[in-house]
Order: sequence, then C-alpha cells, then structure tokens
Amino acid sequence: MKPKIVSWNVPGLNEANKRLRVRNLLWEWKADIVCLQETKLKLIDRKIVRSLWRGSHVDWSFLASNGASGGVVVMWDRRVVEKVEDCIGQYSVACSFKCVSDNFL
Repeated sequence: MKPKIVSWNVPGLNEANKRLRVRNLLWEWKADIVCLQETKLKLIDRKIVRSLWRGSHVDWSFLASNGASGGVVVMWDRRVVEKVEDCIGQYSVACSFKCVSDNFL
C-alpha cells in the first residue's frame, strides 16, 4: 500500500477556525502523512494535533516557529506507517518511515 502524503504551506495555525478547516480538508483527502509548513506555532502538543487530525492513531514531530516565522509539523497515521527516525534541523523536519503493511522503508 502506498501512503497518501500531503505537504501544505498553511500560515497561522494559531486560529481555531483555520485548524478546523485544515482538519476537514485532511479528512476529505484521507492523508496518511501530512507536513504543514509556516504554522507560526511555538509548541505543537496533543491538543493542537487533535484539532488537526481525526482519530487517535496519530503521531507527530515538529519544529517550533522562530518568532513570527516558520514552524513545521509532520503528522502520520500509526496504522499506516511507523516512524523509524526523525531529524529536526534549524529550518526543517525530516522523517523516515516504514509501511506497516509490508515493512517498506
């Protein structure tokens, strides 16, 4: 099975209404792995992730914003992929995944 990946520049996820719109689109697109850039968020905790992702089978890695710029969050469905490793850089988040169904890296 090939995971569905969405990468999106979504400035300003600090507004609840915007997170709801993003959540509804991600549900409609049925994404398995999601990368959101320019979040403008200093902290991404379970509460923020739950406002973006439907269901409880989610995990994430993130890079906090630097002042009023930047911020990256990568989220994934643990039933579809398993994170092997991640690397949080100064400006990026890189993740390596293994498919649950066939162990493909």
